[in-house]
Amino acid sequence: MTSQVDIANRALTKLGAARIISFGDDNKQARAISSMFDIVRDAELRSHIWSFTVKRASSAALVTTPDWGYEYEYPLPSDCLRILMVNDTYPGPSLEDYRNQPVAEYVIEGNKILADFAPPLKLRYISRVIDTTLWDAMFVEAFASRLAMELCEDLTQSNTKRELAQAEYMAALRGAIRANSIEQPPQAMPDNEWMLSRL
Repeated sequence: MTSQVDIANRALTKLGAARIISFGDDNKQARAISSMFDIVRDAELRSHIWSFTVKRASSAALVTTPDWGYEYEYPLPSDCLRILMVNDTYPGPSLEDYRNQPVAEYVIEGNKILADFAPPLKLRYISRVIDTTLWDAMFVEAFASRLAMELCEDLTQSNTKRELAQAEYMAALRGAIRANSIEQPPQAMPDNEWMLSRL
Protein backbone atom coordinates (compact mmCIF):
# COMPACT_ATOMS: atom_id res chain seq x y z
CA MET A 1 0.00 0.00 0.00
CA THR A 2 1.57 3.25 -1.20
CA SER A 3 1.37 6.31 1.05
CA GLN A 4 1.86 9.98 0.22
CA VAL A 5 5.25 9.86 1.95
CA ASP A 6 6.27 6.80 -0.12
CA ILE A 7 5.45 8.71 -3.31
CA ALA A 8 7.25 11.83 -2.09
CA ASN A 9 10.34 9.77 -1.25
CA ARG A 10 10.22 8.14 -4.70
CA ALA A 11 10.33 11.64 -6.20
CA LEU A 12 13.17 12.72 -3.90
CA THR A 13 15.16 9.58 -4.74
CA LYS A 14 14.91 10.45 -8.44
CA LEU A 15 16.60 13.78 -7.62
CA GLY A 16 19.24 12.28 -5.34
CA ALA A 17 17.76 14.26 -2.42
CA ALA A 18 17.40 13.15 1.21
CA ARG A 19 14.19 11.30 2.05
CA ILE A 20 11.58 12.54 4.52
CA ILE A 21 9.72 10.86 7.38
CA SER A 22 6.58 13.00 7.10
CA PHE A 23 5.29 16.11 5.34
CA GLY A 24 5.66 17.91 8.66
CA ASP A 25 9.45 17.44 8.82
CA ASP A 26 11.38 20.65 9.44
CA ASN A 27 13.48 20.55 6.29
CA LYS A 28 13.46 21.98 2.79
CA GLN A 29 12.32 18.80 1.07
CA ALA A 30 9.22 18.36 3.25
CA ARG A 31 8.25 22.02 2.94
CA ALA A 32 8.62 21.94 -0.85
CA ILE A 33 6.63 18.72 -1.22
CA SER A 34 3.81 19.72 1.14
CA SER A 35 3.40 23.04 -0.71
CA MET A 36 2.79 21.37 -4.09
CA PHE A 37 1.67 17.76 -3.60
CA ASP A 38 -2.10 18.40 -3.80
CA ILE A 39 -1.82 20.91 -6.66
CA VAL A 40 0.35 18.65 -8.82
CA ARG A 41 -1.84 15.61 -7.97
CA ASP A 42 -5.02 17.34 -9.15
CA ALA A 43 -3.33 18.59 -12.33
CA GLU A 44 -2.03 15.12 -13.15
CA LEU A 45 -5.36 13.43 -12.45
CA ARG A 46 -7.19 15.97 -14.63
CA SER A 47 -4.71 15.69 -17.50
CA HIS A 48 -5.62 12.15 -18.54
CA ILE A 49 -8.47 9.66 -18.20
CA TRP A 50 -7.08 7.32 -15.55
CA SER A 51 -9.49 4.41 -15.12
CA PHE A 52 -9.22 4.43 -11.31
CA THR A 53 -10.49 8.03 -11.20
CA VAL A 54 -13.61 7.62 -13.37
CA LYS A 55 -16.94 7.82 -11.55
CA ARG A 56 -20.63 7.97 -12.43
CA ALA A 57 -23.26 9.99 -10.63
CA SER A 58 -26.81 11.21 -11.03
CA SER A 59 -27.50 14.79 -10.09
CA ALA A 60 -30.78 16.45 -9.14
CA ALA A 61 -31.48 19.91 -10.52
CA LEU A 62 -30.95 22.91 -8.28
CA VAL A 63 -33.95 24.94 -7.14
CA THR A 64 -32.46 27.96 -8.92
CA THR A 65 -32.51 28.18 -12.72
CA PRO A 66 -30.30 30.05 -15.20
CA ASP A 67 -31.36 33.60 -16.03
CA TRP A 68 -31.45 32.69 -19.72
CA GLY A 69 -30.28 30.15 -22.30
CA TYR A 70 -30.93 26.89 -20.45
CA GLU A 71 -33.81 25.41 -18.48
CA TYR A 72 -31.94 23.73 -15.61
CA GLU A 73 -28.78 24.05 -13.58
CA TYR A 74 -27.05 21.22 -11.75
CA PRO A 75 -24.23 21.20 -9.19
CA LEU A 76 -20.91 19.66 -10.16
CA PRO A 77 -19.89 16.83 -7.78
CA SER A 78 -17.55 18.15 -5.08
CA ASP A 79 -14.79 15.76 -6.18
CA CYS A 80 -15.14 16.48 -9.91
CA LEU A 81 -11.94 17.45 -11.74
CA ARG A 82 -13.17 17.01 -15.32
CA ILE A 83 -16.45 16.09 -17.01
CA LEU A 84 -16.27 13.18 -19.45
CA MET A 85 -19.93 12.74 -20.36
CA VAL A 86 -23.28 14.37 -19.60
CA ASN A 87 -26.23 12.04 -20.25
CA ASP A 88 -25.19 10.59 -23.64
CA THR A 89 -23.26 13.67 -24.74
CA TYR A 90 -19.47 13.75 -24.90
CA PRO A 91 -17.66 17.10 -24.80
CA GLY A 92 -15.90 17.98 -28.01
CA PRO A 93 -15.90 20.27 -31.03
CA SER A 94 -19.25 20.95 -32.62
CA LEU A 95 -19.67 19.83 -36.22
CA GLU A 96 -22.88 21.81 -36.68
CA ASP A 97 -23.20 24.36 -39.44
CA TYR A 98 -22.55 27.92 -38.31
CA ARG A 99 -25.45 29.44 -36.44
CA ASN A 100 -25.63 32.81 -34.76
CA GLN A 101 -26.68 31.16 -31.50
CA PRO A 102 -25.23 28.64 -29.04
CA VAL A 103 -25.78 24.97 -30.00
CA ALA A 104 -24.15 23.26 -26.99
CA GLU A 105 -26.45 20.85 -25.18
CA TYR A 106 -24.82 21.85 -21.91
CA VAL A 107 -22.19 24.23 -20.57
CA ILE A 108 -20.09 24.32 -17.43
CA GLU A 109 -20.14 27.68 -15.69
CA GLY A 110 -18.45 28.01 -12.33
CA ASN A 111 -19.37 24.96 -10.26
CA LYS A 112 -22.59 24.28 -12.17
CA ILE A 113 -23.72 22.55 -15.34
CA LEU A 114 -26.38 24.41 -17.30
CA ALA A 115 -28.49 22.19 -19.56
CA ASP A 116 -31.89 21.56 -21.09
CA PHE A 117 -31.74 17.91 -19.96
CA ALA A 118 -34.53 17.08 -17.50
CA PRO A 119 -33.42 15.74 -14.12
CA PRO A 120 -31.80 13.60 -12.99
CA LEU A 121 -28.64 14.46 -14.92
CA LYS A 122 -26.30 11.52 -15.55
CA LEU A 123 -22.61 12.38 -15.21
CA ARG A 124 -19.43 10.49 -15.95
CA TYR A 125 -16.38 12.32 -14.67
CA ILE A 126 -12.81 12.25 -13.40
CA SER A 127 -12.84 12.40 -9.62
CA ARG A 128 -10.25 13.68 -7.16
CA VAL A 129 -8.83 10.48 -5.64
CA ILE A 130 -6.97 11.48 -2.48
CA ASP A 131 -6.47 7.97 -1.10
CA THR A 132 -3.13 6.90 -2.62
CA THR A 133 -3.81 3.23 -1.83
CA LEU A 134 -6.40 3.35 -4.65
CA TRP A 135 -3.91 4.68 -7.23
CA ASP A 136 -2.74 2.51 -10.10
CA ALA A 137 0.94 1.52 -9.72
CA MET A 138 1.90 3.08 -13.06
CA PHE A 139 0.14 6.32 -12.17
CA VAL A 140 2.16 6.37 -8.94
CA GLU A 141 5.38 6.17 -10.96
CA ALA A 142 4.23 8.85 -13.42
CA PHE A 143 3.12 11.15 -10.60
CA ALA A 144 6.36 10.66 -8.65
CA SER A 145 8.30 11.55 -11.80
CA ARG A 146 6.15 14.67 -12.32
CA LEU A 147 6.68 15.62 -8.68
CA ALA A 148 10.44 15.20 -9.10
CA MET A 149 10.34 17.46 -12.14
CA GLU A 150 8.40 20.12 -10.22
CA LEU A 151 10.71 19.88 -7.17
CA CYS A 152 13.92 19.96 -9.18
CA GLU A 153 14.48 23.71 -9.37
CA ASP A 154 13.77 24.30 -5.68
CA LEU A 155 15.92 21.43 -4.42
CA THR A 156 18.78 21.18 -6.95
CA GLN A 157 18.90 24.31 -9.15
CA SER A 158 20.25 21.95 -11.83
CA ASN A 159 19.00 22.28 -15.40
CA THR A 160 20.55 18.91 -16.24
CA LYS A 161 18.64 17.15 -13.47
CA ARG A 162 15.43 18.91 -14.51
CA GLU A 163 15.86 17.71 -18.10
CA LEU A 164 16.49 14.16 -16.86
CA ALA A 165 13.44 14.37 -14.58
CA GLN A 166 11.31 15.62 -17.46
CA ALA A 167 12.48 12.79 -19.74
CA GLU A 168 11.73 10.24 -16.99
CA TYR A 169 8.30 11.77 -16.48
CA MET A 170 7.45 11.56 -20.17
CA ALA A 171 8.61 7.92 -20.33
CA ALA A 172 6.60 7.00 -17.23
CA LEU A 173 3.55 8.82 -18.60
CA ARG A 174 3.74 6.99 -21.95
CA GLY A 175 3.94 3.65 -20.17
CA ALA A 176 1.03 4.48 -17.86
CA ILE A 177 -1.18 5.74 -20.70
CA ARG A 178 -0.38 2.69 -22.83
CA ALA A 179 -1.25 0.29 -20.00
CA ASN A 180 -4.42 2.22 -19.20
CA SER A 181 -5.54 2.28 -22.85
CA ILE A 182 -4.80 -1.42 -23.40
CA GLU A 183 -6.80 -2.27 -20.29
CA GLN A 184 -9.86 -0.33 -21.49
CA PRO A 185 -12.02 -1.52 -24.43
CA PRO A 186 -12.35 0.91 -27.35
CA GLN A 187 -15.13 3.43 -26.89
CA ALA A 188 -16.58 5.12 -29.97
CA MET A 189 -17.93 8.65 -29.85
CA PRO A 190 -21.62 8.78 -30.76
CA ASP A 191 -22.49 10.34 -34.12
CA ASN A 192 -24.28 13.68 -33.99
CA GLU A 193 -27.00 14.96 -36.32
CA TRP A 194 -24.43 16.45 -38.73
CA MET A 195 -22.78 13.04 -39.22
CA LEU A 196 -26.02 11.09 -39.37
CA SER A 197 -27.47 13.39 -42.07
CA ARG A 198 -24.59 12.42 -44.38
CA LEU A 199 -25.05 8.65 -44.12
